[in-house]
Formats: sequence, structure tokens, C-alpha cells
Amino acid sequence: MKETVLDKVPRILREKLDRTKNYVAAVSGGADSLAMADALQRCGFRFTVCHVEHGIRGRESLEDARYVEAFCRKMGIAFCWKAVDAQKLRENEKMSLEDAARRLRYQALFQCAEETGADFILTAHQKDDQAETFLLRLLRGSGTRGLGAIRFQHDAVLRPLLSLTAAELRQYCTDRGIVWREDSSNEDLHYMRNRIRRVLLPMLEDNFSPSVTDVLCRTAEHLQVDGDYLEELAEGEFKRRWMRPAVTQNGALLADNWEIIPKALRFRVLRRFWNASGAPEELSGANLEDLEQLIVNRSGGKKILLPGSWQALYSYDKLILFSEDNARTLQQDDGWSCAVDLTGLSVGLSDGGSTEIEEIPFPDHRVAQLSVIKERPPYQYRTQMAYPLARLKCLGNTLVFRYRQPGDRIFPLKGTGHKTLKKYLIECRVPVEDRNRLVVAAAGNEIVWIPGLANARWEEQNGSSEVPAREQGWLFININ
Repeated sequence: MKETVLDKVPRILREKLDRTKNYVAAVSGGADSLAMADALQRCGFRFTVCHVEHGIRGRESLEDARYVEAFCRKMGIAFCWKAVDAQKLRENEKMSLEDAARRLRYQALFQCAEETGADFILTAHQKDDQAETFLLRLLRGSGTRGLGAIRFQHDAVLRPLLSLTAAELRQYCTDRGIVWREDSSNEDLHYMRNRIRRVLLPMLEDNFSPSVTDVLCRTAEHLQVDGDYLEELAEGEFKRRWMRPAVTQNGALLADNWEIIPKALRFRVLRRFWNASGAPEELSGANLEDLEQLIVNRSGGKKILLPGSWQALYSYDKLILFSEDNARTLQQDDGWSCAVDLTGLSVGLSDGGSTEIEEIPFPDHRVAQLSVIKERPPYQYRTQMAYPLARLKCLGNTLVFRYRQPGDRIFPLKGTGHKTLKKYLIECRVPVEDRNRLVVAAAGNEIVWIPGLANARWEEQNGSSEVPAREQGWLFININ
């Protein structure tokens, strides 16, 4: 005996879903989602219906919400109504209305899932949706990942009806006596998906194959299998290249020998990098091309803007991501400084004695301990500083701990003369993203120490600095 649609829909739900789990079912009021809700109820699943009202169609949209609410009340189904403003997001983010509605819809569904303790979200995508999505992405130039179209599971979202057609779900509603709502915007040929549904697919069925929907869905399934294999390879490549990011960075990826990665994997690696860094939005194909160009061109110091106001930077074989908050923090801290008055520091020194001046906390949580010592002290290169006070005072009466500034220069202890600080940092291969965060000790624009990186030489007067050094002592700084 041939299986009826009234038996087929519940059977598929029982095969695809777990009776021990709790679900949120996205129900718009259309035939597909109402059929899913009714069949879930018949199967005894634990679930809450969530209706998202997008604020797009005015009274009609509100009537859809009230209809779904009444349906749930009649059926004894828990109901949640979420209202969002897709038009406002569209204007603020300069995105399409469809994309804005989709983003807000899933945000609302996940919020409902959190409120109800649901394990998964169910949507009523079916076979016709799969074929439409395949064609939509094909026309947009998607790769194999995009052409895989709609998957049964993506994170906590499940789509159990992909093997059913829209006609079958409408027949289910008819047989169950369920009246569904029709979304008037589905008739608007301004939207590409509607043109595919109303124009392109019927033309393909009439002129090429009456089973074109099945053919497209099979192709999408084949591409999903291929895509899964490529994703496994990309995951291994990503793990080999992922680097622990610095405090002000969200992600760092080793990008050397990029050309040895097969082209089929490169965008997948970059997408995994983006997601692992905590980015809230998806990258477009154009974004991925821009990221790869940063690497291929070895565009050191160049930044590009990405979705969500994130930034990407290429520096010394690394690709680095900054969130909007981290980028803003870097800019806000640029003015940090702490000054030490050098006048009178030698007073009170006895032979062989030392005077502790103060402690200065750095933004990176290190602490500089300053003292004045009578005799020249032994010190560790880079991590400690010893400088004759007499020579330091010739540069100015104030020593300032700060970030670098235009015009800074240094006479490296292990060098042959003055050079600009920028040139010196390049020679030391200090990554460009770290240069503006280096704390320096400066007298005017003369850098006398870069804690943890380099000490500076002082210029002698009359061939020796021993006499003034004995008279005024040495400034000694240690870092903890």
C-alpha cells in the first residue's frame, strides 16, 4: 500500500529527530511550517513554536503572527512571538532587506531557544527551497561550499523536511484541514528568489526536465559530500597555521608558504580562521579574495576593512584580525604616557648607595622600578637600563615612558650611530601591529631605552662620562 503524505511527514520527523530533545520550531504561518508543527505535535515531540515578525508587511505581518498564535492555542502548543525591525537593520548596515530579515530571524530563534532551554531549532525548508537555493547561489558565482545549498544540520539548526516537496506539504495541510497563510511578498518578482521560483524553475521544467528539482537537489547533495572532504583537509591546514593571538588581537594565522596550499582549500582555511577568531558575521567571496590578496602580495602594514567593522592586517608572514573593540582600544590608548622629573635625583647619594625613586605600571601590566645608583651598575641588556643621569639631563629634565611618536630616534647600544626609531624597528623585524604598542623611555624625541627590546648608547662629552656620572649617579631601571 502506498504511503500517504499524512504518514510520510511524521515518519520523516521520527527518523530525523530525537524524541529526548527539546526543540524550537520556526513557524511563519505558511503551509510548510504549519505542516511541520502539526506533525511534531502528532509525534509527541517537545517543542515551542516561535514566530518572528519582521516588521516588513505592516498589518498583514501582524495578522500572520496572530494566526500562528491562534493555531498554537487551539493545538495546545507552546508559542513565542518575536518582533524585529528588518528595515532598520537594512538601513544601518547597508544590506539587502532579505539578508537583514534572515539575520534578525535567526537571532530571534536562538534567543527563543535560550529562553526555553531548547537543544535545536527546526526550520521547514523543503526540496523546492533546496533547488531554489542551488540556482540562487549558482547565479551569484558560489563555489562548491555554497552550491551544497541547504544542509540538514548547521550548528544547532536542523531542517528535517528537505526530502519533501512543497506540494506534499500543502497536501498534508489540506488533508489535515489546516488553512495556511500566503505571504504576498512571495509574488514580488523584485526578489531574485521569487523570480527563480516563478520564472526560472517552471521554464526549466517545461523545456528541459520535469524532474529538474530532483536533479538540482541531487547535485547539491553530491557537492555537500565533496565539500565535507575539502573541509576536513582545510581543518588540518588551519590547525597547523593558527597562532595564539596577542591580547589586542582576535586571531593570528601563519601565512608563509601560502602558495603550497591547494587553491580549493585556501578560502576554506581563511573562513575557518575568521570564525575561530570570533567574528560575528559571514565573509563574502569578495572579502575572502581581499584577504588572500593581502597574503599573496605580502602587503606588510596594510589593513583592510571586513564585515562588522573588523580589520585584517598582514605583517611578517602573519595575517592578523582585530575586532572593532580591539581596534578602538588600540586607538584610545595611543596617548598613554608617564613622566619622571629628573631634577635633583642625585641629592642624598652616599658612596656606593642607591635611592629608589618610584614604580611605574605599564599598560601591558609590566612594572618599571626606578632607582638612582652612585656607581655604574651591572645590568641585563634589553630587560634593564643603566644611563648616566648627567647625560640624561643634557637631553631634558623629564624622562617620559610612552608609545612611539613621529620624529623619534635612537642611538642603539649595539649600533654605529643614530637612526630613526621606525627604521630601527624595521631592522629588528618588529611586526607593524606591535610597533605602536611598544613602550619606550624618551627624553624629548631621543629614545634611551625600549624595555625588552633594546638599550641606547649615550654620546660622550670630552671623551668620557665618568666624572659627571660619579657626581650625579646612574639611573637604573628594572622591569617586573
